[in-house]
Amino acid sequence: MEMQSRHRSKSGAIERPLASSRVLDFTDRDFGRGQAPARAAAATVSYSLRLHAERCAPLDVFRVALTSPAQGTGAGAFERDVGAWVASAVAGGAREVEMDLRPPPTKRGAVDESAAFVELPGDLFVATNSLARLALGGFSLRTVPAGAAGLAGLRSLSLSHADVTGEAVRGVVSSCRALEFLSLSSCNLLKSVRIASETLRVLEIVRCPAVRDLRVNAPALESFAFHGDTVYSSDYDDLSSAVDLGSTPALRQAYLSHIGFDDDVNAYQDREYAYSNFLSCVAHARALTLCSVGLLHLWAQLGYDECVDIDMTNIQELQLLLSSEGEDDDLQSFASFLQLNPLPLLDRLFVSVPSHTTDASDAAAALAGEVVDDSRMMIPGYAIVPVDDSRMMIQHFDFVLDHLSFIKLVNFRGTRFQLQLLAFLLKRAPALEQLVLVTVGEEGGAPVDEHVIQGWVSGMRKASAEAQLTVCRSSEDRSQNPVHTRFYHELEE
Repeated sequence: MEMQSRHRSKSGAIERPLASSRVLDFTDRDFGRGQAPARAAAATVSYSLRLHAERCAPLDVFRVALTSPAQGTGAGAFERDVGAWVASAVAGGAREVEMDLRPPPTKRGAVDESAAFVELPGDLFVATNSLARLALGGFSLRTVPAGAAGLAGLRSLSLSHADVTGEAVRGVVSSCRALEFLSLSSCNLLKSVRIASETLRVLEIVRCPAVRDLRVNAPALESFAFHGDTVYSSDYDDLSSAVDLGSTPALRQAYLSHIGFDDDVNAYQDREYAYSNFLSCVAHARALTLCSVGLLHLWAQLGYDECVDIDMTNIQELQLLLSSEGEDDDLQSFASFLQLNPLPLLDRLFVSVPSHTTDASDAAAALAGEVVDDSRMMIPGYAIVPVDDSRMMIQHFDFVLDHLSFIKLVNFRGTRFQLQLLAFLLKRAPALEQLVLVTVGEEGGAPVDEHVIQGWVSGMRKASAEAQLTVCRSSEDRSQNPVHTRFYHELEE
């Protein structure tokens, strides 16, 4: 049985079992805390690898997570150590190498994004090896040559906070003839992503804000995730030309979110065309996650009398991520999206709203008995309050989601927007079997009483008389979850 060793005595000596362990894992949060990485922590890693080499012990997995030293405080020695670690692990036959070098914090505790990257030796991957997974954070890959034989067997490659250009990515991927998984995260210098791979099945491009050109030729692609700024062309004669994912007949799931980047849609009126083109590249997936920013892009494009014709007839699961909550425009854009893009196979709908209340008066209005239907209705036991329908035109949408059997709304607080959305959906889902409302936890404010929610829902008009209502907190939720459960806009940088 393989052992994972993280043991380090106060004197820095390595316990004997570590020398024979097939897994060297130095990713514990306490490792290196309070030490200069070029001294005690780095010495621990170096000593562990030296023991393995001296005893000819097999090494399968090598993982290190450390904070890089600030410039002028031993950074040169640390860089040489790191290069030697990777070389030693690769030479020792490791199948998995993970090196996460976090930039040093500034005086105010923020991350120093200007910290220098550690440059890998250019000859590191020249010889063949056993590498199957490589994850690098805080490195420069500019000297890694294209066609490196040492990358030929790589199946998984992850680059985060890396000094890497589009040309370097293209060269490295071309070396990975067996590559199945590729993740590019927080690579701020990356402007162009051009990838050609016959074996690639999973592609993630996350928080790479400078990307303005995305062209992928991966016919075996099954999963695609993108979180970042809208990828748009500077050519105003063809604003949609910046994205081309080619033919992806095997695509099963796609995640497309711009939350945290171009949230102000009105400031980017030339990007709606680019978004609709991007969406059309992944809309044939069976499971799709979109965000409210993207739907607002589509809705804005309709304002220019443009017909957005996107084939979404394969979609069985749809998840909507909201960047804000309580805006009538969000409901309008969502309703327009469902009206103009038929989803005949849609079976599961997930809606995730922000976990914190953005407008306290909104929740208070709902609790006071605000009108929640798109006409008028009164919840038993609550006063009726008129609502201004001048901007709420959703009653004119006449589509039916006749295959939808499951709806789940996460972070439910009973705000006016949430109740409007709920009433809107319940009238258009005749096959609905289950409605799940997951209320906010303690960090999101006081949850609404379950009996109050039951009263709200019972007063709404429904197309399905068989739908069962479940109200629970997140810790109590045992219902089905969407394919995409990780939300990139909520992850810490």
